[in-house]
Amino acid sequence: MLRIETLHLLEQFNILLDTNLDEQQLIDTEVIRRLISDAEVTKADVALEVGSGCGNITTALAEATGRVVAVEKNTKFLPLLKERLAPLGNVELIHGDALRMRLPPFNKLVSNLPFSICEALAQRLIHLSFELAPLIVPSSFADIVTAHEGDPHYSRLSLISNAFFTSERLEEISSDAYYPPISGSTSILRLKPKAADDPRQEILRHVLLQSDKKLKNALREALIASSHTLESPSTKREAKKRIQSMDLGRALLEKRGARLSLSELQLLIHRL
Repeated sequence: MLRIETLHLLEQFNILLDTNLDEQQLIDTEVIRRLISDAEVTKADVALEVGSGCGNITTALAEATGRVVAVEKNTKFLPLLKERLAPLGNVELIHGDALRMRLPPFNKLVSNLPFSICEALAQRLIHLSFELAPLIVPSSFADIVTAHEGDPHYSRLSLISNAFFTSERLEEISSDAYYPPISGSTSILRLKPKAADDPRQEILRHVLLQSDKKLKNALREALIASSHTLESPSTKREAKKRIQSMDLGRALLEKRGARLSLSELQLLIHRL
Protein backbone atom coordinates (compact mmCIF):
# COMPACT_ATOMS: atom_id res chain seq x y z
CA MET A 1 0.00 0.00 0.00
CA LEU A 2 1.43 3.33 -1.07
CA ARG A 3 0.47 5.11 2.14
CA ILE A 4 2.42 2.61 4.25
CA GLU A 5 5.39 2.72 1.89
CA THR A 6 5.43 6.51 1.99
CA LEU A 7 5.28 6.62 5.79
CA HIS A 8 8.12 4.10 5.96
CA LEU A 9 10.28 6.17 3.62
CA LEU A 10 9.61 9.37 5.56
CA GLU A 11 10.57 7.64 8.80
CA GLN A 12 13.64 5.98 7.26
CA PHE A 13 15.01 9.30 6.02
CA ASN A 14 13.82 11.26 9.06
CA ILE A 15 11.65 13.62 6.99
CA LEU A 16 8.96 15.72 8.65
CA LEU A 17 6.44 17.15 6.20
CA ASP A 18 5.40 20.80 6.44
CA THR A 19 2.10 21.41 4.64
CA ASN A 20 2.75 25.17 4.85
CA LEU A 21 5.60 24.53 2.41
CA ASP A 22 3.50 22.37 0.05
CA GLU A 23 5.17 19.15 1.22
CA GLN A 24 2.05 16.96 1.28
CA GLN A 25 2.54 13.70 -0.66
CA LEU A 26 0.09 12.05 -3.05
CA ILE A 27 -0.50 8.51 -1.77
CA ASP A 28 -3.50 7.32 -3.82
CA THR A 29 -2.32 4.87 -6.49
CA GLU A 30 -5.53 5.24 -8.50
CA VAL A 31 -5.21 9.02 -8.67
CA ILE A 32 -1.60 8.63 -9.78
CA ARG A 33 -2.64 6.08 -12.41
CA ARG A 34 -5.32 8.41 -13.79
CA LEU A 35 -2.95 11.40 -13.78
CA ILE A 36 -0.44 9.45 -15.88
CA SER A 37 -3.22 8.13 -18.13
CA ASP A 38 -4.35 11.73 -18.71
CA ALA A 39 -0.85 12.45 -20.07
CA GLU A 40 -1.27 9.72 -22.70
CA VAL A 41 2.37 8.77 -22.22
CA THR A 42 4.11 6.13 -24.31
CA LYS A 43 7.62 4.68 -24.32
CA ALA A 44 8.54 7.30 -26.92
CA ASP A 45 7.86 10.20 -24.52
CA VAL A 46 10.07 12.22 -22.20
CA ALA A 47 8.06 13.22 -19.12
CA LEU A 48 9.01 16.11 -16.86
CA GLU A 49 7.91 16.06 -13.23
CA VAL A 50 8.18 19.20 -11.10
CA GLY A 51 8.28 18.66 -7.35
CA SER A 52 8.94 14.92 -7.04
CA GLY A 53 8.82 14.77 -3.23
CA CYS A 54 9.00 11.14 -2.17
CA GLY A 55 8.88 9.94 -5.77
CA ASN A 56 5.45 8.29 -5.77
CA ILE A 57 4.52 9.76 -9.16
CA THR A 58 8.10 9.46 -10.42
CA THR A 59 8.31 5.69 -10.04
CA ALA A 60 4.91 5.16 -11.69
CA LEU A 61 5.90 7.46 -14.56
CA ALA A 62 9.13 5.51 -15.05
CA GLU A 63 7.10 2.35 -15.68
CA ALA A 64 4.83 4.03 -18.21
CA THR A 65 7.13 6.21 -20.29
CA GLY A 66 10.49 6.13 -21.98
CA ARG A 67 12.32 8.69 -19.85
CA VAL A 68 11.54 10.81 -16.81
CA VAL A 69 13.21 14.07 -15.77
CA ALA A 70 12.42 14.63 -12.09
CA VAL A 71 13.08 18.13 -10.75
CA GLU A 72 13.13 18.64 -6.99
CA LYS A 73 14.08 21.90 -5.29
CA ASN A 74 13.70 20.79 -1.66
CA THR A 75 16.97 19.29 -0.42
CA LYS A 76 15.27 17.24 2.31
CA PHE A 77 13.88 14.85 -0.32
CA LEU A 78 17.10 14.33 -2.28
CA PRO A 79 18.65 11.44 -0.27
CA LEU A 80 15.32 9.57 -0.39
CA LEU A 81 14.91 10.17 -4.12
CA LYS A 82 18.47 9.19 -4.96
CA GLU A 83 18.07 5.84 -3.21
CA ARG A 84 14.56 5.14 -4.44
CA LEU A 85 15.23 6.09 -8.06
CA ALA A 86 18.73 4.57 -8.34
CA PRO A 87 17.48 1.17 -9.62
CA LEU A 88 15.51 2.88 -12.40
CA GLY A 89 17.54 3.33 -15.54
CA ASN A 90 15.26 5.85 -17.22
CA VAL A 91 15.00 8.58 -14.56
CA GLU A 92 17.21 11.67 -14.34
CA LEU A 93 16.98 13.45 -10.98
CA ILE A 94 17.80 17.16 -11.03
CA HIS A 95 18.14 19.34 -7.94
CA GLY A 96 16.92 22.75 -9.03
CA ASP A 97 14.21 25.38 -9.22
CA ALA A 98 11.89 24.65 -12.16
CA LEU A 99 10.93 28.33 -12.33
CA ARG A 100 14.50 29.50 -12.89
CA MET A 101 16.61 26.67 -14.29
CA ARG A 102 17.06 25.79 -17.93
CA LEU A 103 14.82 22.77 -18.34
CA PRO A 104 15.93 19.86 -20.52
CA PRO A 105 13.73 18.95 -23.52
CA PHE A 106 10.47 17.13 -22.71
CA ASN A 107 7.13 16.60 -24.40
CA LYS A 108 4.86 15.70 -21.47
CA LEU A 109 4.63 17.47 -18.11
CA VAL A 110 3.11 15.36 -15.34
CA SER A 111 3.16 16.77 -11.81
CA ASN A 112 1.47 17.24 -8.48
CA LEU A 113 2.61 20.85 -8.41
CA PRO A 114 3.70 22.67 -5.27
CA PHE A 115 0.67 24.93 -4.87
CA SER A 116 2.73 28.09 -4.37
CA ILE A 117 4.31 27.91 -7.85
CA CYS A 118 1.22 27.14 -9.95
CA GLU A 119 0.74 30.61 -11.41
CA ALA A 120 4.45 31.26 -11.98
CA LEU A 121 4.89 27.91 -13.72
CA ALA A 122 1.84 28.51 -15.90
CA GLN A 123 3.39 31.82 -16.96
CA ARG A 124 6.61 30.00 -17.82
CA LEU A 125 4.87 27.28 -19.82
CA ILE A 126 3.85 29.71 -22.55
CA HIS A 127 7.55 29.94 -23.45
CA LEU A 128 8.12 26.16 -23.56
CA SER A 129 7.47 23.53 -26.21
CA PHE A 130 5.47 20.48 -25.10
CA GLU A 131 2.47 18.39 -26.13
CA LEU A 132 0.39 17.81 -23.01
CA ALA A 133 0.47 18.71 -19.31
CA PRO A 134 -1.87 17.11 -16.77
CA LEU A 135 -1.21 18.83 -13.45
CA ILE A 136 -2.64 18.50 -9.96
CA VAL A 137 -3.40 22.02 -8.73
CA PRO A 138 -5.71 23.74 -6.23
CA SER A 139 -9.27 23.67 -7.58
CA SER A 140 -9.46 27.46 -7.21
CA PHE A 141 -6.49 27.75 -9.58
CA ALA A 142 -8.14 25.37 -12.06
CA ASP A 143 -11.27 27.56 -11.93
CA ILE A 144 -9.21 30.59 -13.00
CA VAL A 145 -7.23 28.87 -15.76
CA THR A 146 -10.34 27.37 -17.38
CA ALA A 147 -12.50 30.50 -17.03
CA HIS A 148 -13.67 32.42 -20.10
CA GLU A 149 -14.75 36.05 -20.41
CA GLY A 150 -17.92 36.63 -18.42
CA ASP A 151 -17.07 33.98 -15.84
CA PRO A 152 -16.66 35.40 -12.29
CA HIS A 153 -13.27 33.64 -12.06
CA TYR A 154 -12.00 35.28 -15.27
CA SER A 155 -8.68 37.08 -14.75
CA ARG A 156 -5.48 38.13 -16.45
CA LEU A 157 -4.19 34.57 -16.05
CA SER A 158 -7.38 33.23 -17.68
CA LEU A 159 -6.80 35.47 -20.71
CA ILE A 160 -3.18 34.33 -21.04
CA SER A 161 -4.10 30.67 -20.62
CA ASN A 162 -6.88 30.91 -23.22
CA ALA A 163 -4.45 32.53 -25.66
CA PHE A 164 -1.97 29.65 -25.51
CA PHE A 165 -3.75 26.52 -24.26
CA THR A 166 -6.82 24.40 -24.42
CA SER A 167 -7.45 23.75 -20.73
CA GLU A 168 -9.62 21.06 -19.15
CA ARG A 169 -10.50 20.43 -15.53
CA LEU A 170 -10.71 16.64 -15.52
CA GLU A 171 -11.54 15.62 -11.95
CA GLU A 172 -11.50 16.74 -8.34
CA ILE A 173 -9.28 14.84 -5.93
CA SER A 174 -10.26 13.82 -2.41
CA SER A 175 -8.27 15.37 0.44
CA ASP A 176 -7.47 11.92 1.82
CA ALA A 177 -5.50 11.12 -1.34
CA TYR A 178 -2.66 13.01 0.40
CA TYR A 179 -0.48 12.53 3.41
CA PRO A 180 -0.99 14.54 5.46
CA PRO A 181 -4.59 15.15 4.30
CA ILE A 182 -5.05 18.66 2.93
CA SER A 183 -7.74 21.13 3.92
CA GLY A 184 -8.51 22.53 0.46
CA SER A 185 -9.66 20.96 -2.78
CA THR A 186 -7.42 19.95 -5.69
CA SER A 187 -8.14 18.99 -9.29
CA ILE A 188 -6.39 17.52 -12.30
CA LEU A 189 -5.98 20.32 -14.82
CA ARG A 190 -4.81 19.39 -18.31
CA LEU A 191 -3.17 21.95 -20.61
CA LYS A 192 -2.64 21.40 -24.32
CA PRO A 193 -0.85 24.03 -26.43
CA LYS A 194 -2.97 25.34 -29.31
CA ALA A 195 -2.58 27.51 -32.38
CA ALA A 196 -3.83 31.09 -32.25
CA ASP A 197 -7.58 31.36 -32.84
CA ASP A 198 -7.45 34.57 -34.91
CA PRO A 199 -5.04 37.32 -36.09
CA ARG A 200 -5.57 39.45 -33.00
CA GLN A 201 -4.66 36.54 -30.75
CA GLU A 202 -1.55 35.85 -32.83
CA ILE A 203 -0.31 39.40 -32.18
CA LEU A 204 -1.37 39.22 -28.51
CA ARG A 205 0.68 36.05 -28.07
CA HIS A 206 3.76 37.74 -29.47
CA VAL A 207 3.24 40.61 -27.01
CA LEU A 208 2.81 38.26 -24.03
CA LEU A 209 5.96 36.36 -24.95
CA GLN A 210 7.87 39.66 -24.67
CA SER A 211 6.51 40.63 -21.27
CA ASP A 212 9.86 42.04 -20.15
CA LYS A 213 9.66 44.78 -22.81
CA LYS A 214 7.64 47.97 -22.83
CA LEU A 215 4.34 47.51 -24.62
CA LYS A 216 5.29 49.89 -27.45
CA ASN A 217 8.38 47.79 -28.27
CA ALA A 218 6.73 44.41 -27.78
CA LEU A 219 3.76 45.45 -29.92
CA ARG A 220 6.02 46.78 -32.67
CA GLU A 221 7.93 43.49 -32.79
CA ALA A 222 4.67 41.52 -32.64
CA LEU A 223 3.22 43.37 -35.62
CA ILE A 224 6.37 42.83 -37.67
CA ALA A 225 6.66 39.14 -36.67
CA SER A 226 3.07 38.55 -37.77
CA SER A 227 3.36 40.36 -41.08
CA HIS A 228 4.18 37.22 -43.09
CA THR A 229 0.83 35.62 -42.28
CA LEU A 230 -1.35 38.55 -41.25
CA GLU A 231 -2.17 41.92 -42.74
CA SER A 232 0.13 43.78 -40.37
CA PRO A 233 3.06 46.20 -40.89
CA SER A 234 6.34 44.67 -42.02
CA THR A 235 8.72 47.52 -41.10
CA LYS A 236 9.41 49.44 -37.90
CA ARG A 237 8.09 52.68 -39.46
CA GLU A 238 4.85 51.04 -40.57
CA ALA A 239 4.42 49.34 -37.21
CA LYS A 240 4.94 52.62 -35.37
CA LYS A 241 2.23 54.29 -37.47
CA ARG A 242 -0.14 51.41 -36.78
CA ILE A 243 0.50 51.65 -33.03
CA GLN A 244 -0.12 55.41 -33.07
CA SER A 245 -3.44 54.84 -34.84
CA MET A 246 -4.54 52.48 -32.05
CA ASP A 247 -4.66 55.41 -29.60
CA LEU A 248 -3.57 53.37 -26.58
CA GLY A 249 -2.06 56.35 -24.77
CA ARG A 250 1.53 57.07 -23.85
CA ALA A 251 1.28 55.77 -20.27
CA LEU A 252 0.03 52.35 -21.41
CA LEU A 253 2.59 52.03 -24.19
CA GLU A 254 5.39 52.73 -21.69
CA LYS A 255 4.30 49.91 -19.34
CA ARG A 256 6.12 46.59 -19.30
CA GLY A 257 4.03 43.74 -20.64
CA ALA A 258 4.29 41.82 -17.37
CA ARG A 259 2.55 44.72 -15.57
CA LEU A 260 -0.42 45.04 -17.91
CA SER A 261 -3.72 44.45 -16.16
CA LEU A 262 -6.62 42.39 -17.46
CA SER A 263 -8.52 45.51 -18.55
CA GLU A 264 -5.44 46.88 -20.32
CA LEU A 265 -4.91 43.60 -22.20
CA GLN A 266 -8.59 43.60 -23.15
CA LEU A 267 -8.25 47.17 -24.45
CA LEU A 268 -5.23 46.09 -26.52
CA ILE A 269 -7.20 43.22 -28.06
CA HIS A 270 -10.10 45.56 -28.85
CA ARG A 271 -7.81 48.10 -30.53
CA LEU A 272 -6.11 45.41 -32.58
